[in-house]
Amino acid sequence: MSSIWTKRKDSFCNNENIRAQKFEDVIVIDDNDRGDSLRSVKSEPPEEKPRLSPQDANQKRAVKEEKEMSRRARARAKKIRNTEARAAKSVVTRGAGKKARKRKKQNKAALKKASELEPKKAKGSKEASAHKKAKGPKNTSPPMAAKPNLAKSDNLTMALVDELHEDGRLLNERWQEVEAQLAYMVTDRVMAMPGGPVPSFDSSDVVRGHRVIRCEDGFSKVFLSDCVAAISNSWHDMRIKLVHVSDVPFAPQARIWLPTGQTDHNRIMICLRAQNLNVDMSDWSILRAEEVMEISQSFLLLINRRCIPQLDAVDYKLRYGIRMAQIQLILSEADDLPSEFDNYHPFCHFPH
Repeated sequence: MSSIWTKRKDSFCNNENIRAQKFEDVIVIDDNDRGDSLRSVKSEPPEEKPRLSPQDANQKRAVKEEKEMSRRARARAKKIRNTEARAAKSVVTRGAGKKARKRKKQNKAALKKASELEPKKAKGSKEASAHKKAKGPKNTSPPMAAKPNLAKSDNLTMALVDELHEDGRLLNERWQEVEAQLAYMVTDRVMAMPGGPVPSFDSSDVVRGHRVIRCEDGFSKVFLSDCVAAISNSWHDMRIKLVHVSDVPFAPQARIWLPTGQTDHNRIMICLRAQNLNVDMSDWSILRAEEVMEISQSFLLLINRRCIPQLDAVDYKLRYGIRMAQIQLILSEADDLPSEFDNYHPFCHFPH
């Protein structure tokens, strides 16, 4: 179907009659004045979208619904997490508030109690100060050295000693065997006499390298004495004996001054033994490191009595590194009390 219409268009010279005809593929515009025609390609119709089959449409709809359900599930999970977090935060806040109120209440009670006790304390301090003023002039003489109290002054605190080795080293190494035999004898007694008295002990302390056993009562002490006597000769190189804790022998000790920075005890003993072959140090050991001075540090050693004459022969000096280290013998507790030897030792302070 074609349409023809007349258009009137003004030009520079005159009015022109333009006739346009519409065909299927082109639009023809006739120009009577020029005797030719202008052709222009008509616009192509929009492409039609391909239609989906029912199966593809259902599949696409199912995928869309699945994505929507997943999004909703994530939203619900996020909402639940936020709710739980808010609930937990509120619980913690309530708990902290309760604890704060409880602490405040306790502090208030303690402050009240302290205020009640303060007048009594002030009164006691006044009496003590008055008593001090009533005393005579202060004694300026040096105090007497007192013997350290190593155990209770009762007769129920006993100790195991080795009559063959006064340092107690071997007994300490075999303490598990000794304790096992004594424990077996105690259980035999309990099973043999269920209704009788039960011996009770505490063997957790050690004095001068010897095991201390505290007895609960007199019956326990007698029972322990019988048990120790029964097993005293069970070892060929050790003979144990039960004594009062005050009778524990004092193993000889020594104090030596070495250069600072010596931290490896095993290295120290290896060097001392290698550089002093004329002194028996086979069973020496370092008990502890002591005070660090300007260029020296003292160490407390556990030694034997066999080496005492040997130390005397070398004037109580041992080679260590490039120095002659001085040795101080400690043969009793009184020897280990502070003295002028500790305050100033001529071999501790070497010239710079």
